[in-house]
Amino acid sequence: MEWQLELLTWIQSFKTPILDAFFLVVTASAEEFFFIAAAAWFMWCQNKQLAQRVGFAFLTSTVFNPTLKELFAVERPIGAYGIESMRVETAPGYSFPSGHTQSATSFWFAAALGIKANWIRILAVVMISLVAFSRLYLGVHWFTDVIAGVFFGLLWVFAIDRFYSYCVKNNKLSLLWLVLLPFTIAYLLYPENKPLIVSFGASIGFLAGIQLEHRFIQFNVQGALWKKLVRFAIGLLILLLIKSGLKPILPFNEALNDLIRYTCIGLWITAGAPWLFQHIKPLND
Repeated sequence: MEWQLELLTWIQSFKTPILDAFFLVVTASAEEFFFIAAAAWFMWCQNKQLAQRVGFAFLTSTVFNPTLKELFAVERPIGAYGIESMRVETAPGYSFPSGHTQSATSFWFAAALGIKANWIRILAVVMISLVAFSRLYLGVHWFTDVIAGVFFGLLWVFAIDRFYSYCVKNNKLSLLWLVLLPFTIAYLLYPENKPLIVSFGASIGFLAGIQLEHRFIQFNVQGALWKKLVRFAIGLLILLLIKSGLKPILPFNEALNDLIRYTCIGLWITAGAPWLFQHIKPLND
């Protein structure tokens, strides 16, 4: 780890308040709020099929990441001599591979596979690179963590995107549940790992919602811009109510409560909100 510590020290030698602010914003682009907002906009207002495809690859990758962290159990550079770590609240648990980097890689690579345009490919490379570097600059990951985050993100999405496309093309969406089987084992092995629980719950709800939407709802995202904006606002408001409102009333332990809440969030994004919008005629003409 000596050379990696020297690398982090060298990177942080360029720290300034402006760069601090910039990389804090960059690292926030690989966190929950951004991904929820992006999934909601595309699912309800822009391109439902793309949102389902990208969302499934991304969410399952974010379950894969904490599973890998538990297996490798590498300590973070937080607290290492000469390292100033920032935004440590976004860096729980083990270090390898970087969750932010793998999340950014999974999201942007999946988006690039779905959109197939030069601008998204360029944006994907830029965003993945910036997020990876931000984790080094903020002193919360080693260099090998971010390289592994990119590697596992690319590898996972490449495989899952192909499997997802096969299932959709052949109308075999039920086969997608096979992807979650190994993570059920991970959930049972690591029942207190919050990132794993959150992503696992969201994946369950998201996949269940995809199947319900395909079979019963078939929501049409088209409409005037004002209708899309109203849908987006209503949908996000209810999502926040689910996220915050369920927390104090669920009667189980924190881990199980989180699993239920995020399952509901995934289900709301893919099926609940589309069903609601389908039945509000002014938003669906």
